[in-house]
Amino acid sequence: MGCQIGKTNQIQIRSKYNNLVGTKFQEAIENSNPQLKYLQHQWNQFELKDFTAALKFKQSDPVRFRKYLMNGALSSNRWQLWKVSLFVENIFESGCYETLLKNSQNQFDSDIEKDLPRTLPGHQLFNKKSQALQNLLKAISIYNNDYVTGMNQVAGFLLLISGMDEEEAFWMLNYLNINPQFKFIQLYQTNDQQKNQFEFVTKLLNIFHKHFKSQMPQLYQHFESQDITQYCYIWKWIFSLFLQTFPFEVVLYFFDFMIANNILAIISLSLGLLKHFQSHLLKLDQEQISQFITQLSECSDVFDRSKHSDHLCVEQIILYASQYHETLGFSKLEETLQ
Repeated sequence: MGCQIGKTNQIQIRSKYNNLVGTKFQEAIENSNPQLKYLQHQWNQFELKDFTAALKFKQSDPVRFRKYLMNGALSSNRWQLWKVSLFVENIFESGCYETLLKNSQNQFDSDIEKDLPRTLPGHQLFNKKSQALQNLLKAISIYNNDYVTGMNQVAGFLLLISGMDEEEAFWMLNYLNINPQFKFIQLYQTNDQQKNQFEFVTKLLNIFHKHFKSQMPQLYQHFESQDITQYCYIWKWIFSLFLQTFPFEVVLYFFDFMIANNILAIISLSLGLLKHFQSHLLKLDQEQISQFITQLSECSDVFDRSKHSDHLCVEQIILYASQYHETLGFSKLEETLQ
């Protein structure tokens, strides 16, 4: 059976963990996907005690560390692995977060207020105004002297994974914004002269289209003939970092893959998705393609190794993404972005 679609099914899946946070949130996802347990055993995933153990693992064997994270972290390890992978020395400042929150004046308050109800509406903690999210967005906007819509989705997601630890999520978001391999904040910044021109997103789109055309010419031409524009799929995937277009369990593993690599992993994953669905997409017309892409957010059993070409299988997509990331030279970030 292929991708299982339907509003009832979507509510049923999310209700299993849409009031949980942190490790419990991730464990509920694991427990809802029996096939995932088998995959973790096959990947030889093992427990890491704490941040120090994760750091020693990275320092002693960086290649194995990267592969471990790319395959998908255990719930008990994920946050520590993300911190170790992204850590920028001499950035953390004790007491900084509390000091930022004491600032009564913030020019971005009205923009943040508008974004609060738009953030991760599928989770109960974000159905109403989240004080933790508001605090985090206030602090990061003051710290960067900038705020752009889009950061709220990443901030909310990091709060969930951290267990609603505001300060931890603040520094993680800051690492993603300033780490030269990521600089997530660039995704949401517009050209000073053309406010609707997202320069960095446009650069990523150009890289994507170049390799989509060369790696999957038949599907590329099919999309062209069916008038499937970038705004139907890849724009949303890049701009939301998959957060608004795929189930939480998929995004978790996509983030593992991204953090193990660099920001070009967004392109690798997008190419991997299209490669995985290529034979199915070639059979569809414009309306069917648009509907299929939209319904990916409601897929279940995403760790099932079904051979059906219309079934979302995280393991297979990450395998394709890994191959693209290596063969297309995406590990060389600066060269690729030139």
